[in-house]
Amino acid sequence: MGRLHLEVFKTVKDNKSRHITRLSHDDGGQSFEVFHEFDRIMPTSIDAPLDAYVLAVLLYASSQHKPLVVHGPMTRGALRNMDELLVAWNRWRPDRYHGIDIVPDRVVTPCDGGRGDNSIAAFSGGVDATFTALRHAASRHSGNDANRRYPVQAALMVHGFDVDVYNGKDFGHLVARTRPLLDALKLDLRTIRTNSRDLRLQDWDDSSGLELAACLHMFAGEFRYGLIGSTKSYDTLVLPWGSNPATDYLMCGEGFNIVHDGAGYSRTDKIAEILRYPVASETVKVCYAGVDQSRNCGRCEKCVRTMLNFLAAGAVKTPPCFPGELNLDDVRNIKIDHEAQMVEHASLVAYAKAHHITGPWLPILEERLAIWRPVAEPAMTTRKSGGPLKRCVARALAALGIQEPAKRIWRPLRRAILLAKDDLLSRRKIARLKKQLRFAVHNAQQTVSSTMSTPPIGLGPGSEHP
Repeated sequence: MGRLHLEVFKTVKDNKSRHITRLSHDDGGQSFEVFHEFDRIMPTSIDAPLDAYVLAVLLYASSQHKPLVVHGPMTRGALRNMDELLVAWNRWRPDRYHGIDIVPDRVVTPCDGGRGDNSIAAFSGGVDATFTALRHAASRHSGNDANRRYPVQAALMVHGFDVDVYNGKDFGHLVARTRPLLDALKLDLRTIRTNSRDLRLQDWDDSSGLELAACLHMFAGEFRYGLIGSTKSYDTLVLPWGSNPATDYLMCGEGFNIVHDGAGYSRTDKIAEILRYPVASETVKVCYAGVDQSRNCGRCEKCVRTMLNFLAAGAVKTPPCFPGELNLDDVRNIKIDHEAQMVEHASLVAYAKAHHITGPWLPILEERLAIWRPVAEPAMTTRKSGGPLKRCVARALAALGIQEPAKRIWRPLRRAILLAKDDLLSRRKIARLKKQLRFAVHNAQQTVSSTMSTPPIGLGPGSEHP
């Protein structure tokens, strides 16, 4: 049986560290390079464990069903946890993932380094991340309350997960959008740029938690805890899912702990807390479908669902983080693809009813949920990986070695085309509204003119005044 090899190369350019994880097969399989670029120079050591870099590609390695040879040290705690984590994924998806031997050069025990309880939280600007930041920011707690919280001093934003790795403009805008909240909470912002998701070595729905935990692990020399905001509450868990309270603790290493935070709260519970902080209500960004990846489009499933969350939590109107008010037609036509989304909609309906919240949106959503059926698995697979033509083109570009340059050219061009299309549609909509308005004004004028030219009853020609 062949083996999969993992090597990490660390360089510095323009006062920023760049770490490259090279994956290669000794039996001739395709090699890959996963990069992580930091916003500063990161300290390095020959004894620094490679736990993070293994976590980033663990499910890919598991899917290859080969021993993973790690050319560098790992911690014993990480090896134990990864072994059990792969047992879980094999139970969930036995056709895809397998237990494998992970063989590092050596096993090390990292020193504490005076980190205390220092904590860093993953931060995307979304509901879960915003709630965790509000809940644990060290600047907000003191006394006994501080003993129940993780003292979060820094927030980590990853460029390449929610914002395309080649879209630096929108990532910069997203950072600027969320900066007021981070400043208010006195959180130090850290950023990483990575192509780990873009390579599509792993199914993102499965690997998202691992890839995010890997980025947090890269700060293990400075922090003891890395927090990931929960996506589901304990009573609405959907398994398997990339990040969940059942297995996230198995992403811990020795000396660095991953904390799955907030599963005791539903999404609407979290938004009720966010509503208490105007700056948080302004900065929340949840959209994954909009052309501008730094803003909420206000039309996709997640945007509409989040607007409904806010209304269910008692908001009197749509918060300023969205471009406009909720359109009831968007509720009627909402596309709910899978069980995880369905559970979220059912949860917000239950929350609204329990808190005696009403609105015209509620019966519409209940009717929509009553007829819901999940999208067939083949259709979901096509949505994730694209149609046959897209996959064929991607394979051809990869074979020619020009996949990355093609992405750099095509993706900005695609966004420009979609923005132009949106602008054209907006112009047409405005023109149509103007035409309708002119027509309405003309009709009104005709009605007024007709009324004025018709004499009152009894005052026509030949009639007498009373």
